[in-house]
Amino acid sequence: MRRRALAGLVGLTLAVALVALALLVGGAAGGHGKGKGHVNQSGSGTHGRIGFHFLVLDQIAGTSDRMILQGNGSFNRNRASGGGTFDHFLGGTGPPATLVATGTWKAEDVVSWSPGLTHGVFQGGILMIHATVKPNGAAPIKNVLLEVDCNLGPAGFTSNKTEGVIATFPDGTVFTPTPAAPTVPNTGLTVFTLTKGHKH
Repeated sequence: MRRRALAGLVGLTLAVALVALALLVGGAAGGHGKGKGHVNQSGSGTHGRIGFHFLVLDQIAGTSDRMILQGNGSFNRNRASGGGTFDHFLGGTGPPATLVATGTWKAEDVVSWSPGLTHGVFQGGILMIHATVKPNGAAPIKNVLLEVDCNLGPAGFTSNKTEGVIATFPDGTVFTPTPAAPTVPNTGLTVFTLTKGHKH
């Protein structure tokens, strides 16, 4: 049983890494959100837009609730475009694991952007945006705060936070980065890209 669980963990980690690499070479996703916030002027992309890309496994601390959260898009000083998918399930159940909710999410406005150092076309930093989460078969959930924390090793940059995404829902529910094992700090990757993008 323990060997099976370890094999499943290794498989999930490998899948996360492969999909994350695919996200890194892909362009920013579509969809347009209205900007309400502000962005620090420094560290903007070549045409005023920066790409965000992530695939992470989050948890509600102290519970079996887990969420795979994927995102791809771009932003400038006051607008965010793009979105992604999510899968909320109960860890330790199944297989298949008990599904709580699944669906998509759409980027809305930029709350803040704290740029870090760059290395080639990549950049570290902390992005906070509002999103609308759209669970299949349920009402949309507006004003979900997503905090994307990216530590960029090749640039020698750390945000002083765990690499990953923190998702805070209006009802106070918070999903945070999930350790894959006691010796592994988190499961997933985040990165910002200095893209040409397109203006909206």
